[in-house]
Amino acid sequence: MLLEIILTAVLFFAGIALSGYTIRHILKLKQEGFLFSILVGCMGWWALMEVILIPMTMKLAAFHTFVWVYTAAAGVLTVAGFFCWREILEDGKALISGWKQNLTLGHLVAIVLIIWQLYYLAHHMYLEWDDTYYVNLANTALTTDKIYWVYPETGTFADFDKRYVLSLWPIFYAWLSKLTGVLPTIMAHTILPWLILPFAYLVYVLIGRKLFPEDHQLQGMFLAMAVMLHLFMSGEHTAGLTFLSITPWVGKGVLATVLIPSLFYWILRTAEKEQTADFLLLGLTCLAGCLLSSMGIMLTPVFVGTAMLLTGIRKKSISYVVKGAIACIPCVILGIYYIVLTH
Repeated sequence: MLLEIILTAVLFFAGIALSGYTIRHILKLKQEGFLFSILVGCMGWWALMEVILIPMTMKLAAFHTFVWVYTAAAGVLTVAGFFCWREILEDGKALISGWKQNLTLGHLVAIVLIIWQLYYLAHHMYLEWDDTYYVNLANTALTTDKIYWVYPETGTFADFDKRYVLSLWPIFYAWLSKLTGVLPTIMAHTILPWLILPFAYLVYVLIGRKLFPEDHQLQGMFLAMAVMLHLFMSGEHTAGLTFLSITPWVGKGVLATVLIPSLFYWILRTAEKEQTADFLLLGLTCLAGCLLSSMGIMLTPVFVGTAMLLTGIRKKSISYVVKGAIACIPCVILGIYYIVLTH
């Protein structure tokens, strides 16, 4: 199983990092670092999956057809990243030259806590009752070669549940399972935590750098505090802070622990500098959130819209609010479509 974890982690992080460099190059964002590229690439992969998956589900496409189409699209983004070798070399040099000041005691404490959290997940697995539906959705896609046209709890053919059809997060790890040959249940419970946990804390590293740009000690303390909050500050299994410690494979858990902090990061960037590229990446992240959970279709524009409105009032900038509203358009479109489907 160690080999499968390493293989999937390399596939995931290398793929999204290279894709991130491709998107960065298109948007002309330079000297942002490896972690920034990983975040951008992952949001790009998830947004791309949402765009491809919805029409293919509605058209009753076979799962293997989706795998071919999505792999080709993600592959183009990834391969194009190799042509951004200059940016990669620049970020590599910056990482090597500044590693001492970027690695503080707080960062070391956070790393130890993250390793313990991963150990806990690997040896004390929590079996979420939702797994009978969502993990089985991935299993049925792989075994029947149909996207959401077999009811996951009974195995019978049925019309898709309109509440969830726009947010088929389990298909993402079903896709990973198809590429690696690992069963979706094992992918979700055993391998996915090794992807989601580091990625979630990567977002907190970026937030810390944005909040405390000149103080590396505070950045480390912020990261350590974020890890401690996720470990010890909640006793409810459905609370946002708890998801990362017990069920990081659940869509709404990824929404709470990865997507919402990512939105907060983009809001910080847009509030500091009103760059068009940052607003585009905010919109990309909003679209990515729609893949994770149907809750994301509604919660994302509420969160972003409120933050943008308050920031726009503080900045006394109508254009800022308008740009923020435009970033929410993907969620609004899917929200309207959701209402049409369910009524």
